[in-house]
Amino acid sequence: MGNYEIFILGSLGLLTLIVVTLAIIWRKRFRTMHGMMISMFFGMNVGLTAGVLFGVTYQGDLYFSTILSMTIGILAGALCGFCFGILCVIEGVMAGLMGGMMGAMLGEMIIVNQSINLIKIFLFLSISTIFVITILKSSKGTKIENKRWFLKPVLLSVFIAVYIISGNSFAEESGELMNSKLLCSAR
Repeated sequence: MGNYEIFILGSLGLLTLIVVTLAIIWRKRFRTMHGMMISMFFGMNVGLTAGVLFGVTYQGDLYFSTILSMTIGILAGALCGFCFGILCVIEGVMAGLMGGMMGAMLGEMIIVNQSINLIKIFLFLSISTIFVITILKSSKGTKIENKRWFLKPVLLSVFIAVYIISGNSFAEESGELMNSKLLCSAR
């Protein structure tokens, strides 16, 4: 596995830890439907990200890439769902399973350069789960006291952009994904 694959998988692991921690801390503020939505959103995006990554890395072996990405999506959705209840676990598991399957199929069908852009998009959507949790935790009657609240999302967005751009340097440094090395040696 190359540096880029390790960077993406490490990012998904760290993100899962952050999302689960936030869900445990703020679980009392969420209704069951909120928990189901967070679990579904997170499980689906992690499954899609891992699916595209493994689909393009193990191109030609759809079975293996599908099983790996479904496992990662199911694990992420279930861990997030455990914080909210059994319905949320089921929702997260099924969304992670579906996202893993779709991501692996998509990764199998596209070329390496296109996959890097899709992985960046799906990683951004996965990271935006933090935004969803923050938005859902605030109650309906909350009023904004000052305009400094705008600073938090802007700083978080800048951090996410810098993080994804620095991850892109791994892809450029290592000369694409692992599969491209296999394709060059086969020719």
